[in-house]
Amino acid sequence: MKRIGLAVPAVLLAIVALVVVAGAPAKKKPALSATPVFKLNLRGSQEVPQNKDQKGSAVGSVTFDLTRSSAGAITSGDVIFSFNYSFASPSTVTGLHIHQAAKNAAGPVVIGAVLSANDTADADGVGNITSVVTGTSPATLQAILDNPRAYYVNLHTPTHPNGALREQMHNPTKR
Repeated sequence: MKRIGLAVPAVLLAIVALVVVAGAPAKKKPALSATPVFKLNLRGSQEVPQNKDQKGSAVGSVTFDLTRSSAGAITSGDVIFSFNYSFASPSTVTGLHIHQAAKNAAGPVVIGAVLSANDTADADGVGNITSVVTGTSPATLQAILDNPRAYYVNLHTPTHPNGALREQMHNPTKR
């Protein structure tokens, strides 16, 4: 008789637990942003090898303007580079890219900004760059979103043709 007396509360407890779990709201998947924004602060000390002599920085963002299917897959996207740079002396920017490589490694360009003469040469070393890259591969955009730390952004100059300023990408904010 005692065994039945203990079994009944255990069964009731299991039923109550099942009702609570079944009645709990399902976890929502995070919303897929149409415009993830990577905020970056490029510095010479982050380059490979380090550019300790590079007196400058570039602060800005890389934004993915994405179109997604009803299932959430990226179907197309533009990449917007927007950076304010500052060097200690007159400078010319010769490139602004997203490269594929981990921290402390150099890698190939996967997305390159299109630069104009207005963007690149500045007599006082201070300026800004805005560039929109259209037609970027959806697979490339998805790969960066899946593992942003496997990519970095850097800015090139004639003094440092392999890269003057750099920062590893990280999880984007959502606009």
